[in-house]
Amino acid sequence: MAGLTLRNITKQYENGFQAVSDFNLEIKDKEFIIFVGPSGCGKSTTLRMIAGLEEISDGELWIGSDLVNYRESKDRDLSMVFQNYALYPNMTVYDNIAFSLQVRKVPKKEIDKKVHEAAKILEIEHLLDRKATDLSGGQKQRVAIGNAIIRKPNALLMDEPLSNLDARLRAKMRVELAQLHKRLQTTIIYVTHDQTEAMTLGDRIVVMNKGKIQQVDTPAMLYEHPDNQFVAGFIGSPAMNFLRADVKHNEEIYSVTLEGKTVSFGKMSGYKAWILKKKYMIREVVMGIRPEHIYTEDVYEKMEEKENLSLIPVTIEAKELLGAETILYFRVEGERYCSRAAADCQIEAGDQVNLAFDLNQAHFFDSESGINIVHKYQ
Repeated sequence: MAGLTLRNITKQYENGFQAVSDFNLEIKDKEFIIFVGPSGCGKSTTLRMIAGLEEISDGELWIGSDLVNYRESKDRDLSMVFQNYALYPNMTVYDNIAFSLQVRKVPKKEIDKKVHEAAKILEIEHLLDRKATDLSGGQKQRVAIGNAIIRKPNALLMDEPLSNLDARLRAKMRVELAQLHKRLQTTIIYVTHDQTEAMTLGDRIVVMNKGKIQQVDTPAMLYEHPDNQFVAGFIGSPAMNFLRADVKHNEEIYSVTLEGKTVSFGKMSGYKAWILKKKYMIREVVMGIRPEHIYTEDVYEKMEEKENLSLIPVTIEAKELLGAETILYFRVEGERYCSRAAADCQIEAGDQVNLAFDLNQAHFFDSESGINIVHKYQ
């Protein structure tokens, strides 16, 4: 096992397109790290450069103490699980798992021992005699992982391995992958566009956009303390609400108001207000607030601290009942937002209600750079 270091990694193609730019990351030994971002952000390209399937245009890739930029893929001691599983359809599960050892001419007795060890970990011992064509999607996924882990590689690379599975099976496999990582105690680098996978699996998450790292942090820190507006909007479902607003003050009390409008979302005090006063009193800001921090009136009435809250009259456009919770959609000054409410919420589409925006939980971003204002000046 080994940690990996990526220093100023860049990938530029012959046509001049730069898929990855100045990528810097330290991956610890035995860490489960996730690359997440929208399609085309460079996450799979970065993974393929680590694997040796894409040439590195600039920068350095270290595995442990070894610089491996020019080392062939087969000599990096890494294993990769692909989106399409890459199994040999007419071979048995046993032979698919054993294949990487068979081509290295490992003794048959040792191969047999390792195949059964991997199959036991993955709970597919009863499938060893079946052909790959006879397996379900989840079973094929386990076989592909078995083939990857049998050599005990420096790191296990996984490129959107659950994307071909249905929602129920994806949820089940997420749990199994987390348990597998604990059992294997190996480094896993995992690419996905699904932020739910990222939040539930990763020790740390690398959020990427347009070939650049936006933030590297734990799931909780990304959710609670996003570095910029992109991360804030990408992490979380439903997504964070954003509105362009002015910050106004009267006798050291600061309120957030839509520019040129009379809608005030509440008052602020403390460090957040001080930063906005110091840097942004004459500039527009973007306020971000998560759906769970926009409260229905019944929740507002039960709260002891109401200083940072103001009730805003809105008309509910739509309601989604998701079982454990309800999502309410509404507009403020023409822009659509959403609020997370209790499962037994009695509000219906068409109702006129009052909602409270909790400014104590709001984030504020520079309207030009997108940087989290409070983070920037801490």
